[in-house]
Amino acid sequence: MSNALSIVAVTAVLKDLLENGLVNDSITASVGDVLVTALPPDLIKVGTDERSQLNFFLYHVTQNRNVDWVSPEFRSKHSRTNKTQRSLNPPLALDLHYLLTAYGAKDFQAELLLGYAMQLLHTTTVITSELIENALKNASTSNTTSLISQALAGVSIPKLAEQIGQIKLSPEFLSMEDNSKIWSSLQTHYRPSASYLASMVLIDSHESNQSEGGYTGWSEPTIEQVTTPTQTQSLIFAGSTVIIRGKRLRGDVTRIRLGNREKLLVPEDIKETQISLKLPDDLSAGMQAIQVVHLTMGNGGHRENLTSNVAALIIHPKISVSLHQVIDSSVDLRSVEITVKFHPKLGKTQRVVLLLNEISSLNNLAQSIVVPSPDEDTDVMNIVVNNIKPGNYLVRVQVDGVASQLEMNQTGEYYSPQVTIP
Repeated sequence: MSNALSIVAVTAVLKDLLENGLVNDSITASVGDVLVTALPPDLIKVGTDERSQLNFFLYHVTQNRNVDWVSPEFRSKHSRTNKTQRSLNPPLALDLHYLLTAYGAKDFQAELLLGYAMQLLHTTTVITSELIENALKNASTSNTTSLISQALAGVSIPKLAEQIGQIKLSPEFLSMEDNSKIWSSLQTHYRPSASYLASMVLIDSHESNQSEGGYTGWSEPTIEQVTTPTQTQSLIFAGSTVIIRGKRLRGDVTRIRLGNREKLLVPEDIKETQISLKLPDDLSAGMQAIQVVHLTMGNGGHRENLTSNVAALIIHPKISVSLHQVIDSSVDLRSVEITVKFHPKLGKTQRVVLLLNEISSLNNLAQSIVVPSPDEDTDVMNIVVNNIKPGNYLVRVQVDGVASQLEMNQTGEYYSPQVTIP
């Protein structure tokens, strides 16, 4: 869980985000050097001394009420299932409201800076723990005499960033009346500005890190998403690496349960909000259940203590195909046998459907053939296709409803796997 430095950490991230964006952008060539600050607006020089500047000011803090899971009923229930942990106060859940203001002494400077800053923040809707860690490292090393550097001196920055986890950043569009109230209370000259909401930030009581029995969590882990490490590859295959995102994922000993496998898997990397896991090469295609398991040390070794919700993991099959033989040939139609090699192997109870699309007319499904389940686990099947026209066909296979992938060439056209029926 997060500590009292959570608020300043979020502000430091926003400041660092804008500073790095300005360094990497050509906007400075138009407006010159731009100062990025996190000051109360009444302390910023305006008028003849005004300079190109972006300022992030935390003008309001409100309670985030989406934390019903810390209700007394839940804490009572949790204390019964975790007898080694004493009762804890729930964390303080906060929403941080920021005022982003642009300054400039010349025409259009303020508008240009505000538009640039809003574009940059629009592309960063989620502040990840990696961004937080990098920003705090920059803040602590760029000026060792600064207040934030001194505050972070005795803190593990990677651990703090991991505890804070992900923060959602979104614009707040205030009414003219609310905007006027804010600037009136600031008692300074109005400048073009935009409001942003950072949600949610948790602050723990001191006792939350002092639980008995060495267990520092107070709630079961929660899986929110299972995805691939990169956006360029959205499908998951056996043997690939997946990222499990959620809350409270790291325990004393963290393991992963897949489907009905008895042996728990050891993740590659474990963080509070993210786990990296390499999947087994022999994991069956189709839908698999995935669950985070927290183990604790006992006299008899590890024992299961907490488990997460069950999430769905969709494993796509990989195939290679070839024309095995032409069984029958008429003037217009053919009957052929197509050999399909699977990775991973097919289970003897898995349902298989062969899909053929003629390349000259991709939108039309030429054949959909339900294949009898194999008598035993296998990685090769010979599938008979009757009454099909000669031509080039793209081949896909559904295993328990999950389809194999089609490959694209450099022009963006599907080209593989395919068979040519003479």
